[in-house]
Amino acid sequence: MISLEPPQSSLVLAINNNRQSSPAANVDALPALPPSSMLLSFRDELYSALRRLMAFVVATTQEFFRPSRYITYKEVPPSDVCAAQLQRVPRKTLVLDLDETLLHSSYIDPETNEYVGGSQVPANAVPDYELLLLIDGTEPILFRVYKRPHVDLFLDHVSKWYDLAIYTASVEAYATRVVDLLDAGRGILQRRFFRQHCRSHTSIVSKDLALVNRDMRRTFIIDNTPNAYKDFPHNAIPIKSFIYDPSDTELLKLLPFLDALRFTKDVRSVLRRRVN
Repeated sequence: MISLEPPQSSLVLAINNNRQSSPAANVDALPALPPSSMLLSFRDELYSALRRLMAFVVATTQEFFRPSRYITYKEVPPSDVCAAQLQRVPRKTLVLDLDETLLHSSYIDPETNEYVGGSQVPANAVPDYELLLLIDGTEPILFRVYKRPHVDLFLDHVSKWYDLAIYTASVEAYATRVVDLLDAGRGILQRRFFRQHCRSHTSIVSKDLALVNRDMRRTFIIDNTPNAYKDFPHNAIPIKSFIYDPSDTELLKLLPFLDALRFTKDVRSVLRRRVN
């Protein structure tokens, strides 16, 4: 059969071929761009990571240049006379409070969404520990724990001089994890007393030191809350509450006194002289 359509010229064929191979014609073949919401999410995550990195750098730099970081306590070996005195007196028990004495914790209350204990903590503060714990409810709570400066050095020294015990009004599920981290495998914080071991008088919570050691001549507590030792006023050493202060030296200040107190027969003979 003879075709009646006129033959296409080479110019027309070239134009048609160019149209078929043009970017507009092959737009579906290009890779799809991610949606704008994905790009915004990536940007926010990147900014958040950079902020955390900068906060860590700032906190680390401040810690490095903090003058009290290089303060230590030089323990002098006892003389023969002092060593003989230590043999004549019984080893004593030092009871340590936990929160606001050895460390400070903050968390977000899952019921009220309130940031508990964090109002005085700087936004760029880096916690020593972060613990996700299930306390009473079904929703885990993230605790940010800040150790008091020099607490590790303090524990190293006093564990040589005294038998240690932790006595806290905090719940056991939280305190056990924190004390395990403080102990760091040293085995010096094995005796522990929690909220269920406290006495409750209406809104006042106190601690029964007789549960730790019935001999009050050789038992005393360091606590930031006077009500905690109200039943044993002559068996207590008060300490300033710790929230967040990288320059804090309260634990270091206590070391010379604690070094000397172990030589007495009855701690009350010294601690009752304390001026409130």
